[in-house]
Amino acid sequence: MPITAATSYLSAATQSSELAAAVHTAGQVATVALIVTVCIAFYLFTCLVWPFGKCRRCKGAGKFKSPFGNAYRHCGKCDGSGLRVRIGRHVINHIRATHRAGDK
Repeated sequence: MPITAATSYLSAATQSSELAAAVHTAGQVATVALIVTVCIAFYLFTCLVWPFGKCRRCKGAGKFKSPFGNAYRHCGKCDGSGLRVRIGRHVINHIRATHRAGDK
């Protein structure tokens, strides 16, 4: 009889640890999902407040210096403004356009 009691105790302990591991993993997934959601919401908020970022090609200068001499030319990517629309702002504009199209 002691073998059966030890086996059932070991089996119960194994099931209990598997359940604890599953609950622990579910908690970690929920925490990571919450952190990712907060980061995305913060990024979209910053894109709402500051829709433009520096042009990546000219680094916000809006112009390039000629390799010879002191001549400058406008950046072709940003048309000399030095700004670009952020990706998050494109997402916000798309959501707004879809919402407006549904209202009509």
